[in-house]
Amino acid sequence: MSLTAFVPARSGSKRLKGKNIKLLAGKPLVVWTIEACVGAEAVEQVIFSTDSMEYWQIVKKHVPSDKLVLDFRSPEQAGDKVKIFDYVKQQVDKIFQNRSGQFLLALPTMPLRTSKHINEAVALSASRQSPVFSAVEYEAPVSFAFTIGEDDSWTPLQQNSPMVTGNTRSQDQISAYHPNGAIYIRNIDDLREESLKTFYQQAIPYLMPRQDSVDIDTPFDFELAEHLIRAESPGAKYE
Repeated sequence: MSLTAFVPARSGSKRLKGKNIKLLAGKPLVVWTIEACVGAEAVEQVIFSTDSMEYWQIVKKHVPSDKLVLDFRSPEQAGDKVKIFDYVKQQVDKIFQNRSGQFLLALPTMPLRTSKHINEAVALSASRQSPVFSAVEYEAPVSFAFTIGEDDSWTPLQQNSPMVTGNTRSQDQISAYHPNGAIYIRNIDDLREESLKTFYQQAIPYLMPRQDSVDIDTPFDFELAEHLIRAESPGAKYE
């Protein structure tokens, strides 16, 4: 089955200005994701979705591939309140046109996701005949989670919290996972179904290692990702 990658990168990041083109180990952040998609064996085409022609020129300069095509968004379609799920679902015919098969949504804030991860997720989807989303294990047991009230009191999120029962042994805590935003795979035609409310419906998780699941949102995230990249290839030269 054919696979079309979709990489969204708007220009209006508020928390970290210019985040999607900020240099990470010598390359603009979004380029890491574009390269992973272009290099994945199953990906036939990579749609770069942006509201910035500057971003498009940067991507083409760093990744001169025939697989790349542009989906240009209006300012209204790229606002900070616009959810990618809503945009893709509402504009499915504009984005994918006459393409069939599956699509891969790859968020640019996950630079350590590689072509290998994509190939493995595609294989999982094919073998299980199911949509797939990538996930990672929580760093700490979620059984310890609690909220804090205005009076600084705490309330456990789980009824049998170890903070209440006293059973705090790590061996007795269950493992829990969350989506990491690196990979979403499902049929393009699913986007045309009114019943589809999220990318997670009827999907199964593809688990990724924690060290490959750094989500870039702050300067610290950038530093952590760059450290991991340099540690992986200590002899490499970076711009």
